[in-house]
Amino acid sequence: MKQIHRNIFIGLALLMLAACEDFMDVHEKYIRDGEIIYAPKTDSIEFIAGKERILFRFWLYNSPNVKSVNLFWNDDQDSLVVPVTPTTGLDSTEVILTDMPEKSYTFTVQTVDKYGHTSLTTTGFGSSYGDFFQSTLTNRRIRELSITDKGGVITWYSAAENLVGNEVRYETTSGEKAVVWMPAGKNEILCPGAKTNSMFEYRSLFIPESLSIDTFAVEWASYETPFPAIYEYDKSGWSVVSYSDQEVSDGGGVASLIDGKLDNWWHSQYNGGNAPLPHWAIIDLAASKKICRIDTWRRSGSTDANTVEYFVSSNPDPDDPGWEKIAEGVFGSGDLLSIELAAPETTDKGRYLKIYLPDSNRAPFTSIAEISLYGN
Repeated sequence: MKQIHRNIFIGLALLMLAACEDFMDVHEKYIRDGEIIYAPKTDSIEFIAGKERILFRFWLYNSPNVKSVNLFWNDDQDSLVVPVTPTTGLDSTEVILTDMPEKSYTFTVQTVDKYGHTSLTTTGFGSSYGDFFQSTLTNRRIRELSITDKGGVITWYSAAENLVGNEVRYETTSGEKAVVWMPAGKNEILCPGAKTNSMFEYRSLFIPESLSIDTFAVEWASYETPFPAIYEYDKSGWSVVSYSDQEVSDGGGVASLIDGKLDNWWHSQYNGGNAPLPHWAIIDLAASKKICRIDTWRRSGSTDANTVEYFVSSNPDPDDPGWEKIAEGVFGSGDLLSIELAAPETTDKGRYLKIYLPDSNRAPFTSIAEISLYGN
């Protein structure tokens, strides 16, 4: 029995020896000249899209002996050797790959050190864009136009994917050409000093990817509608300085006259007794205005307001004898009363505007939602 165990042990030992010899035969060619040494790989790589070009960016960490970073693409038919002089810290390098036709690419990256050792390869992916991407782009659509004494205002529909922004090229009141920029995140742009009744051009700019190094612009296009022929005066600097009466709990009070909203209003007082006609309010316009039209909106659904008169003066005192009447009108069946003024230059008599309501269709009550002034 002992002899059998001894024979089995000897057989196993011979088998193990043969296996070791076979293993050494397989690896002998790799270690014949010593252990293989690899250069350090790139720490990270990045390929950023451009217009028929690609930005190659890479980082090396603690690789002072690396002398070049070699790049291969198109199944190694194209290559680029990038000389480097890295330090012991983290270093980054950027290289622009030019003459890259529009398509997606697979890149292989390998480093070489000063001793001739190469690193294991790293694979990366990137794309270039060109005529095909350009052909898919269209200008952002315009929703509406308006104009104030500060300039033309263009309101846009929602931004398309990859939109960077819009440019507008227009004529100013001085006859010069101006260009303004609006980023994609906004829906409205002001064209300072835009000339009334003038045409303008616009274009949209896109990037194919979020970090793209190049921007694609749509051709300049002329908008089919000019800026309005008359402009609305901006009300942001106006204030109501005095008034005859108000009912703040109904509509919001006299400040509602110039807040740009039609869903609130100035209502005559009725708590604690009805305020008698006439009702009036004085507005500081911040400067005198040449007015060609006055729009007045009464409270929606209410026909109380009837006759509306407007006066201007350089003195805000309601009893000053210098108030000069510039307009008068009577509401019809709708909520809007537009009064055209034939001689705007005659309205330039002071910075204070008085709205005066002498009567009512349901005396003594009246309510006005908004006032807008226009110039040309």
